[in-house]
Amino acid sequence: NDLTVGYIHQTEEKYRKAIREIDVKINAWYRRFAINNNVTIAEAKKLLTAEQLKELKWTIEDYIKHGKENAIDGAWMKELENASAKFHINRLEALKLDCQQSLEVATGGMVDEVDQLIRDAYKNTYYKSCFEIQKGIGIGFDVAKINNKSLDKLLKKPWSVDNFVFSERLWTNKAKLINTLDQELMRMVLTGSGPDKAIKAIEKATTQSHFAAMRIVQTEQAYFTTLAQIDSYKELDVEQFEIVATLDGITCNKCGSRDGEHYPVNTIQAGVNSPPFHPLCRCTTCPYFSDMNGYRASRSEK
Repeated sequence: NDLTVGYIHQTEEKYRKAIREIDVKINAWYRRFAINNNVTIAEAKKLLTAEQLKELKWTIEDYIKHGKENAIDGAWMKELENASAKFHINRLEALKLDCQQSLEVATGGMVDEVDQLIRDAYKNTYYKSCFEIQKGIGIGFDVAKINNKSLDKLLKKPWSVDNFVFSERLWTNKAKLINTLDQELMRMVLTGSGPDKAIKAIEKATTQSHFAAMRIVQTEQAYFTTLAQIDSYKELDVEQFEIVATLDGITCNKCGSRDGEHYPVNTIQAGVNSPPFHPLCRCTTCPYFSDMNGYRASRSEK
């Protein structure tokens, strides 16, 4: 899906930018407060001077302004406002605030963006599938328009075995990343080590978090695309659907073996008889008719 691919590239650059910013911030902090190439927990927890606190609050004001303009998570905005109201902030707290802002910007608005991405994928697939089926059978007629309230309910209904919706998965993934940031910064000052190890660990966690987020996006998009196809089959009274696997050098055995299987439309069950069968599944579906003469529906007859 072109929309999904474009979104993945867009978020990838956001995560890379966050990594670059955190690298600069940690190194700058370390240089500023290092003593004999070392920062102890006692040094790290010294309160900022009046001038340093003033500088931090100017920065926080910029963060708050950016957050309001870019729909950053409300919980983080509240945390920034609380920090702005404090009279005493130590050096380590200031660093955590500064670094977390970079991650908040990278992940900010993701739930709403993915929600819109899935809605667009569902709608585009539904209408396109209806059109292609009608074109194939040579008969055109009006189809039911998508009910936005019904689509709202679909997006809020868990479909996988863990009983989570995509927004919960994204929030969990983000919380795990923020927790890693906190742990690595604390480990850096507790062990008195230089910043390199902490930066490397945070970079690794951020990269893994981005992969996890995009796995969520692609898997959810695959599910709702399949759902839109099935709904179009129901609308046009197609009784059966066929599983169409992407057959290439990286096709897994599970998907490859299911290519060509067909089932009644009213028996659809994600992961059991319809895609996605696993995270990042590339399978799709097509209408199945008993007179298809064994030809793979997704390919032109040769």
